[in-house]
Amino acid sequence: MYYFKKVITILLLFFAITSCVEKYFPIVDKYEGVLVVDGILSNVTESTIVRLSISSPLTEEDFMPLSGASLNISDQNNVEIPLIETEPGLYHVLDNSFCGEIGNSYQLRISLPDGRSYESDLCILKSSAQIDSVYSIVESPEYQSGTHLIKGLQFYIDSHSNNISDTSYYLWKLSQTFKYKSTFDIDWVWEGYFYPFPDPDSLRTCWHTSNISEMYLFSTKFLDQPIITKFPLNYASTDSKALSIRYSLLVNQLSISEDAFNFFNGLNQQNIEQGDYYSRQPIQIVGNVHNVTNKEESVLGYFIVAGITKKRIYVNRPPIPFHYDICTPDFDLRFIEFYPESVWPIYIDDIMFNGWALGPGYECFDCRKDGGSITPPDFWED
Repeated sequence: MYYFKKVITILLLFFAITSCVEKYFPIVDKYEGVLVVDGILSNVTESTIVRLSISSPLTEEDFMPLSGASLNISDQNNVEIPLIETEPGLYHVLDNSFCGEIGNSYQLRISLPDGRSYESDLCILKSSAQIDSVYSIVESPEYQSGTHLIKGLQFYIDSHSNNISDTSYYLWKLSQTFKYKSTFDIDWVWEGYFYPFPDPDSLRTCWHTSNISEMYLFSTKFLDQPIITKFPLNYASTDSKALSIRYSLLVNQLSISEDAFNFFNGLNQQNIEQGDYYSRQPIQIVGNVHNVTNKEESVLGYFIVAGITKKRIYVNRPPIPFHYDICTPDFDLRFIEFYPESVWPIYIDDIMFNGWALGPGYECFDCRKDGGSITPPDFWED
């Protein structure tokens, strides 16, 4: 499941907009306070998740979860699989071994506490296409500012479908994990007095995992063969610590329907700059979930039924210049006793031949302050 916190326009290979466009200011009040459905069912276990919320006004970014609903997924034979609410607005299939079967069709059904009922279109689970390769190339961004030349890694994917007779529609969702270090280790601590830190390196190395907000879309409609070569995914810059030690990219390749492709392509072309895809839509793009008794009611979002293929790669620090900020040490201990208790503990690094670096427990000493964890994820490989 993916939560979209910040979305930028994706330039699709065959969908560039070149015509003149007049400014249009839609009436958006009718899309405030409506049901938002963000769900997925695939052939992969533990991936069946549905998020329900209420859309917020265009000028706000609040996520307003919808709790207390009753949800189930049924197949073409009306076999029902219930979902339970594990946290406000988030619903999971109770059986973690459950997954969709390729070739079967599925439908999401929702009953709200106020009695309203909704259902998605009956969608077939398409077979997942093969990922041939995910790789990176050292590149510079097309546009950049500042005094130094920024380089980084541009990631690409090669893929193909064995079904050469039909058009394939792809949606890629990405997750990144990287290993990084704080600038200093911790030798001593000041909390009104000095005492040695028991494990100087214990807070220096972290792993940070996050979903990449952009979704990448492609169709083989205009290709002679369903083969994708060197399709650009995310770009990782040397202006951050992401590539500083070791970086991992997890690619989830979804084989989706044409209707799903058109829906997400439409969202990308709206160029939503803040919030997630659904909660603050300026205009409605019709999804596949509808009110059972009132077809005129607006419902935002989409229930995805798709075959998924996954591939994870690792890359080490590339041999190119890095430009992320490095903490500047403060070597003056004369006034440490005047630091207020509100900034304790004061961490101190005894730097050989240079004296002591000190500062409050910020990211200079504690890598967790940059959002990571000192425990590597289960999948991590060094």
